[in-house]
Amino acid sequence: MKGSLLLALLMLAPTEAVVRDGESLAEVAQRTLGDRGGASELKALNGLKDNAVAPGTKLKLPGPNRELAQRVLTTARNALAAADTKAARREEAAAKLKEAEAYFQGARYDEAAQAADGAWKLVAGPAPQPTAFTVNVTDKGITTVKSRSGQPVRVEAEGVTRPVHPGESVSVEKGQPPPPPRAPLGVPQPTSPADRLKLTVQPAKGGPSPVTLTWKAVEGAEGYEVELVPSRGEKRTLQASANQLRVPLAAGVYRWSVRAVAREARSEASAEQGFEVAEAPAKPINLQVQPSKWK
Repeated sequence: MKGSLLLALLMLAPTEAVVRDGESLAEVAQRTLGDRGGASELKALNGLKDNAVAPGTKLKLPGPNRELAQRVLTTARNALAAADTKAARREEAAAKLKEAEAYFQGARYDEAAQAADGAWKLVAGPAPQPTAFTVNVTDKGITTVKSRSGQPVRVEAEGVTRPVHPGESVSVEKGQPPPPPRAPLGVPQPTSPADRLKLTVQPAKGGPSPVTLTWKAVEGAEGYEVELVPSRGEKRTLQASANQLRVPLAAGVYRWSVRAVAREARSEASAEQGFEVAEAPAKPINLQVQPSKWK
């Protein structure tokens, strides 16, 4: 019923207005649209070159699509205002909303509604994640707060408050204000051996030949953890202080990944890669026997 009544009222709305004596375009917009800023819409809608209009001039008024565009614009503005300033696509949404506002001022209401809807979709996204964080206190009184998801966690000490966004962590010493949060560690990218590469190594004396694993260094990392999984055998977790590791490996197929570590922080594991180790065939032994005089 309410929807039908609204449609009826829109159909009864005037489609044109006559400029009164001494009335400016902004005053006509205030009288007909309830907004002096609508003067730019009337100007575009009626093809006027300036704001001067003679009394008695008949001006075309916007249709019902203006109200629809207004509603979509309001929804998009509210969504952008409520979005986290660190939202991934906030700047893109702001640009889209600015485009929608320009369309609206030019009386291009359908395009304004479409652009505003696009801006809303960029920041609305899926339902927000629940806020999750962990708190760890060491024997020395150092409290570490790590935000995992949802809204930023606010850490306050000694009159100083720090927002900790998802992925960040902050360690606070007793009696000290919280330092700036630490950004999450980047994920190392394996560089060698290349994925699915077959390595041929020379047999080594006393055991398997060493293979060198390398990856791109990560800023802020204090070390790395390498997870090595043979096709036969148990998974191994190896520590490295730099962005490479030499490890003796017997012939076989292996999968491996690496993550960066620092105090109270560990990155996500890299994408897993694989390689095969094969021992080179032993070199043939050339034996030469000297002729003997014995019969």
